[in-house]
Amino acid sequence: MKIIETNLNNFIEDTHTSKNGTFYFFKDFIVSEINQGVIINWETAQEIINMATDYYGENPQICYISNRINPYSINPIDWNIFFKSGKRLNGYAIVSYTENGWLNALIEKLFYNAKIARFKNLFEAISWVKEINYNATKNNT
Repeated sequence: MKIIETNLNNFIEDTHTSKNGTFYFFKDFIVSEINQGVIINWETAQEIINMATDYYGENPQICYISNRINPYSINPIDWNIFFKSGKRLNGYAIVSYTENGWLNALIEKLFYNAKIARFKNLFEAISWVKEINYNATKNNT
C-alpha cells in the first residue's frame, strides 16, 4: 500500500521524488517507495543520504522505512560502505508485501549490522521506528 493511500499522508512533512523513487520525510523517519527495476547501490544510496542530510542536518537520529510496493534490487554488500562512511540510522524497517520481498529482506539482514526488522504493513513498521527513536533519544539524554 502506498503511503499516500493511507491517513499517514497527513503527517508527511516533505516529499522528494527522483528517478529512483519517492521519499517521504516525517519528523523522525523517512519512508521510501523505490521505483520498479531500480538497483540500489552505494551511488543511489548517497542520493538518499544527501536528501536526509539536507532535510534533517548532519548525523540525524532517524529511522528509515523501505515500503516495498515495487520490485527492485539492492546490493547488500554496499551496506559495508554505508557503515564505513560513518552514517548511522537508529533503525531500518522493511515493509514487504511478497514472498520474494521477505527473502530479500532476510538477505539484507545478513549484511546490515544495526537494528533491522521486517513488517507486513506500514503501521507496524512506524510503530517500531517510533519505539526505536524514543529509546535512542532516551539513551542519549
